[in-house]
Amino acid sequence: MEQQYNLAKDLYMHSAETADIERARDIFISLGDYERAADYAAKCELRLQYEVGRAVTFGAFEGKPIQWHVYDQRGKMRLLIADEIVCHHPYHDTLTDAMWSDCSLRKYLNGPFLKECFNPREMMMIVPTHIQNLRSEKWFSNGGPDTMDRVFIPDTQEMNRFWPDPETRKLGGWWWIRNPGSNLCSAVAVYEDGTDYDFGINVHYKDGGVRPALWVLLRI
Repeated sequence: MEQQYNLAKDLYMHSAETADIERARDIFISLGDYERAADYAAKCELRLQYEVGRAVTFGAFEGKPIQWHVYDQRGKMRLLIADEIVCHHPYHDTLTDAMWSDCSLRKYLNGPFLKECFNPREMMMIVPTHIQNLRSEKWFSNGGPDTMDRVFIPDTQEMNRFWPDPETRKLGGWWWIRNPGSNLCSAVAVYEDGTDYDFGINVHYKDGGVRPALWVLLRI
């Protein structure tokens, strides 16, 4: 039993391969109450649930569970981005210069949205993350200062990395991207057909779709 326990623990501690984590989980489960086998089995299951590429359900908006995919990882942290447009909200309340750092959408996502959509356990998992706000590569409009956010929306780099072509960006409506457009009264958006509009849409448009993103910390 000790030999099996040590083997499973070694797989859990030193391997990132799915098959190894599944094997470790199965061994821990078979060991029952031996040492901390049940705790390690649960940690293995959590790692498997939040592997990059996996679909997860996390939180709910207006009673409807929010579906996400895991897009990236940093140590024990995982990046979740919603599969669909979760809600509609202007990038900023008025047609004035607005960077991500001071826009009303950021305040909404890190205030009412955060409090209403996630239970206490989920809130504990969502971690403040350093967000780099880059200027427009085409129009050179200022992206503003970096921020610390628990909830945010993707920028153009993330858009191109995770959804490299229009077909993968289509969500049935248009949605905001974090970067400024040609000026600070506009923000980049993805059209309904999946093409990105880098000139930007006026920030006060209320029908802008919101595709939230967040980093969660796994207790593994």
